[in-house]
Amino acid sequence: MINGHGDDRHLYKREIKYNFSSNVYYKGCPPELLNEIKGAVYSIENYPSPAAAELNEAAAKRYQLNQNQFLFTNGATEAFYLIAHAFLNSSVAIVAPTFSEYESACEIYGLAYHLVDRSVLKPSEYQLIFICNPNNPDGSIIPSEELISWIESAPSTTFIIDEAYIEFTNKLESLIPLVDRLPNLIVVRSLTKTFTIPGIRLGYVVASSHHIKKLQSKKMPWSVNALAVHVGLRLFSDYDRWLFNVAELLAETNIFREELSAIDWLKLVPSHTSYFLVEMKKRTAAELKNYLVKKHGILIRDATNFKHLEGEYIRLSTQGFVANNCLINALKGWE
Repeated sequence: MINGHGDDRHLYKREIKYNFSSNVYYKGCPPELLNEIKGAVYSIENYPSPAAAELNEAAAKRYQLNQNQFLFTNGATEAFYLIAHAFLNSSVAIVAPTFSEYESACEIYGLAYHLVDRSVLKPSEYQLIFICNPNNPDGSIIPSEELISWIESAPSTTFIIDEAYIEFTNKLESLIPLVDRLPNLIVVRSLTKTFTIPGIRLGYVVASSHHIKKLQSKKMPWSVNALAVHVGLRLFSDYDRWLFNVAELLAETNIFREELSAIDWLKLVPSHTSYFLVEMKKRTAAELKNYLVKKHGILIRDATNFKHLEGEYIRLSTQGFVANNCLINALKGWE
């Protein structure tokens, strides 16, 4: 899906003061990393390596795995399209409501898929299953123990676990260390949300060397640009120092949610992350979005296009104190 995602500020000519529609970390790219990016502009004068393989070594060192268990991509989204291409003719389940690109990738490559609620999922009935954990748009989680049980119980089913937002919760442990033990597991990660660099587009796949080789055979050369390669190498060299404090972020989120909950026409959906769904009890999400943009320069996510989500919903992502208060006051003033 080309359009219809969260951060659509490119559609607005007027200045957006506060952007609640994107789930990236609100404090922005670490200044030191931003300076690294500025200093690496010279790298665009040369082709990057065709498969960005130098990033494999850096990631393998961090996760104590083999280099041939990684594949770097143009954001996590490219990974989903590669997976759909590599698993042609598979029957697919997508645990919904969730990120639309799993569905779009299946449509482009002609895979038969079903949007399935987690409560009725029967893993062994499918050859491929897409699960976003933590989930987008609602911030819900599936405990690691439950996922592992599913994966072990259906060895003929390949599980795609999207961990793009795993660093936005303190309730989950990554499944990356289990890719050696679980050959039917493919983990997809993103570097752009955590470090607020979505414009660079950098994600990666972690899986058995068998799966990586299969995906590599479908991958176009140079999809990861030279700047992204440079940034990825710097990130993995100092990852934990640049990683935000999730406990601090979730504490800010709890305060924000409490203040929103005091508005009687809003119903907040439980979440384990700094982003969450809000059900509206009056008027429409489209009307509210338009009002906030025009009157306050605030952008929110109209979540009504998420399938398997019935009703009028918006998605919000915690911002700073000033931005959060501006949104709350604007919501209180909406007639």
